[in-house]
Amino acid sequence: MLPDPVDFKEQMAEARRNQILMGAAQVFSEKGFHKSTTKEIAKAAGVAEGTIYNYFDNKRDLLLAMIDLIGAQSLKRLITTDPPDDPRQLLTNVMRDRFQLAQEWGPHMAPIFAEIFNDEELREMLYQQVFMPVIGHIEDHIQQLIDAGRLRPMDPVIVTRAMLGAITVNLALKLSNLDPRYENFSIESVIEQLVSLFLDGLLVDDAKG
Repeated sequence: MLPDPVDFKEQMAEARRNQILMGAAQVFSEKGFHKSTTKEIAKAAGVAEGTIYNYFDNKRDLLLAMIDLIGAQSLKRLITTDPPDDPRQLLTNVMRDRFQLAQEWGPHMAPIFAEIFNDEELREMLYQQVFMPVIGHIEDHIQQLIDAGRLRPMDPVIVTRAMLGAITVNLALKLSNLDPRYENFSIESVIEQLVSLFLDGLLVDDAKG
C-alpha cells in the first residue's frame, strides 16, 4: 500500500522545520540570539534563507519554536501520553528527562537563556507561549492526583514550581562542578533523593519509629 501523499508531505514539512530549528540552535548558541541572522541560520540548516519564512514569521518565532522543540516537547509527552499511574515513577521520569536535556543541550542553551532573561519582552513570550502550556499540564496532573486522594491537598501552582525549581538548582550544581560535593552523587542518586523529598518529606514519622 502506497503512503498517503498528504501524510508524506506533512512529514517532510515537519522534518524540514526541525532541520531549521536545529540550525537555529547551533547559531544561537554560538553567536547569541540578537547577533544571529536568518542568513546564518539558513546556512547552518542547509536551506535557502527564504525557506525559513515558509515556517516562521520572524527570528523570535524561530527562537520560541526551537526552545519548545528542545526543551518542552519531551516533557509534554511524558505528562500527556499515557503517564504512569504511580506518582513516584512519573516524577522520576520527569527528572530523568530534565537531566538528559541538560546534559545534551545545557552548554548550548545556557548562553541563550542568559540573553533572553535580559530581554523583558522575549522573556514574557517564552514564559507564556512555551513554558506555561507545559507547566499547565503538570499542574493539571497534580490536581488530578490530589482529587484522587493520591497526594495531599496543596496548591498545584506552588508544588509544580517548587519541583521544577529544585530540579533546576540540583541539576545545575551537578553538571557545572560549582559544588565539588556533587561529585559524590550519581545522577540517579540525586533523582532518587529529590523524588523522596517531594513524596516522602523530611520529617521522620514517629508512629513508625
